[in-house]
Amino acid sequence: MRDFLTSKIRIFSAALTATALLAACSSEEETQSQSQRGSWGSRELPVTTAQIERAPLIDSIKSVGTARARQSVTLYPESAGVVTFAKLAPDVSVAQGEVLLKLDDRDQVLAVRQAEVELAEAKRMLQRYISLNMTEANIPQSTIDTAQSNVDLAEIRLSQARVELSRRVVTAPFSGRIGITDVEIGDRVDTSTVVTTLDDRSVLLVDFTVPESFIGKIVTGLKVDARQWESPDDNTQGEIIAVDSRVDSATRAFRARAAIDNSSDSLRPGMAFEIDASISKGEYLSVPELAVQWGADGPYVWSATGDRATRSPVEMVRRVDGRMLIRGDVLEGQRVILEGIQSVRPGMKINDLSSSQISAKPKTDDVTRSSQGS
Repeated sequence: MRDFLTSKIRIFSAALTATALLAACSSEEETQSQSQRGSWGSRELPVTTAQIERAPLIDSIKSVGTARARQSVTLYPESAGVVTFAKLAPDVSVAQGEVLLKLDDRDQVLAVRQAEVELAEAKRMLQRYISLNMTEANIPQSTIDTAQSNVDLAEIRLSQARVELSRRVVTAPFSGRIGITDVEIGDRVDTSTVVTTLDDRSVLLVDFTVPESFIGKIVTGLKVDARQWESPDDNTQGEIIAVDSRVDSATRAFRARAAIDNSSDSLRPGMAFEIDASISKGEYLSVPELAVQWGADGPYVWSATGDRATRSPVEMVRRVDGRMLIRGDVLEGQRVILEGIQSVRPGMKINDLSSSQISAKPKTDDVTRSSQGS
């Protein structure tokens, strides 16, 4: 009987001990869970961060076009004849109105002199009739009218003769440089013979096409970069001087024209250029790509508010050179988490290693003072 009671007492004591241990474990787990649910306790998550910056959004349009001279013309003689004078050395600069070529004009010079004589005679006859009438010679008005008509016709014939004489000369219509020619003194030419070409290449014009979505953004006065197709390292500044008034319905693009200064005369018409036009679309907040995460409700970043992590939804704008342009409830100068981001939770205490490294770097003035002191 005594052994039975002793056994019962031992079983009861063991049960009480187990119950106490379970209660203690349960209390410890509940305390730990409450601590984590609150502010993640005193645990600090090491992270690295980067500062939110502000950067411009720039759209770049690249197109290829062929350069041509600001003014360019192929010169032909206006009449046929034998060349008696030629100033046609290749790539020589000539001024506007300068004589480049003359044809044999002996017949035309004589025609002008004859017309001048006829005009003088017609004027003398008219003046004689008028003078006689002043002395009451009573010259009929019809005779005077005929004399006046003869004067007018003589003036027309003189003008025609002078025009024919001017057609024996080829002059430069504008200042520029002449091209290679095969015409020489003594050659017989006609109106289909190419005398030479003349280019004013002080400014080159490049026509290029632009997608219709850039209407209103490509405007006159906009600065562009022009790179030679064969020498991409040689950049030249240009300016938009004309924009077409319509969009091509087949290509959905319109034509623009850029002017490139060539006062150094290092470029030539016919060269191919890549035109690069940059258009600013405003400024946006900029963060590294690693900072942007995606959730069920869209993109977001983890921003550092003091020593705590905050989840901030953002709107994507554009990816530019390894960074993301965003809009959202964050401010320029704030820091966003880059590394350690997988373990971050809202309200978690963080240890920003980037800030520690920045504060640990010696300032230039401190280094200078230290060097001077030593």
